[in-house]
Amino acid sequence: MKKIWIGIGIVLIIVLFIGINLYRSAAQTGGSAITDVKVGKLEEKEIAATVMVPGKLKFKNEQSVYYESEKGELDKVEVKPGDKVKKGTVLLTYANEQLKLEQEKNELALEANRLKIEQISDKKKALNNKGKELQKELGEQKAREQIESERSELDMEEKTAQLELKQSLLEEKSLEHQLDRLEVKSDIEGTVISVDQKAASAKSDIQEPVIHIGDTDHLIVEGMLSEYDTLKVKKGQKVTLTSDVIQDLTWKGTVSSVGLVPDQQAETAAAAASTAEQAVQYPLEVKIAGKLPQGKPGFKLIMDIETDKRKAKTLPQKAVKKDGDQYYVYTIRDGKANRVDVKIGETADDQMEIKEGLSGDDQVILNPSDDITDGTDVKA
Repeated sequence: MKKIWIGIGIVLIIVLFIGINLYRSAAQTGGSAITDVKVGKLEEKEIAATVMVPGKLKFKNEQSVYYESEKGELDKVEVKPGDKVKKGTVLLTYANEQLKLEQEKNELALEANRLKIEQISDKKKALNNKGKELQKELGEQKAREQIESERSELDMEEKTAQLELKQSLLEEKSLEHQLDRLEVKSDIEGTVISVDQKAASAKSDIQEPVIHIGDTDHLIVEGMLSEYDTLKVKKGQKVTLTSDVIQDLTWKGTVSSVGLVPDQQAETAAAAASTAEQAVQYPLEVKIAGKLPQGKPGFKLIMDIETDKRKAKTLPQKAVKKDGDQYYVYTIRDGKANRVDVKIGETADDQMEIKEGLSGDDQVILNPSDDITDGTDVKA
């Protein structure tokens, strides 16, 4: 009895297997499966052409103070990292003994010149009194003749003394200016980023700043434009900023300036290149709007510059497929997928511009899977 049940089970399994194969064969020979698809038509949307440029985050205003040996020895640094400074704040001072000695000599020369002028003035007064006495004795004409040479000599001495005084006054102003330069002041309002007093004594071909100040409240992004892109990028255009380091965040900005002449360093590099021609590049500056990036100056950012906004006929980007250099879509014709080659334009916000190949009435498959080919049975 047990053997009979085992035989019945084997027969049922064989019948089931044959039934499945017959069903598959019927499906293949009797007609293909119908694929459900989502369809849509060309839509007129506003798209923007963009230029993507790498850039670097920088302070809009910054100041680097380097050691200047001609001013003397570094005396005192008046600030430390993190200090907020205003324009005109004293940052560091120099000590210059030679200048102080010259100032003292100048003060003595000024005093001597003034004393000399006073002495000449006293002599001229005495000469005038002498002239009055001679007029009483000899008459006005003879008295004038007798003291004329002495008066001329005093006039010449007075002119010389005045010139010497003027020269000493000019030297005084020059020394005051040099002494004033011994105090180095901030040119901007900002934050002290770094202080390195060792830079004043370092012996290196590359000089480092003793003090670095930056305006941390106003950052910009600087980059370079090619000759081609500089024709499209204009002041005031909108910019979207992203970073590979600070992911999932974007910032907005506007183009604040585009260089009228090529960057000098790029030109120098181009001139120095002997084996390959270097592309001419133009400086670009973007002003950040709203909240500033979390990154520090020096961080690399990507600038996506909106250069042209216009109306265009578009499809979702996933509706367009590519075969080599040819772009194409699938439309529905008589219940079947129909491949149509298209010419595309700009791509923006997951929308692709369709320039040629479709009419406004065409039903386009918006979600073509890899299984769909030309002639596949589909149902919208």
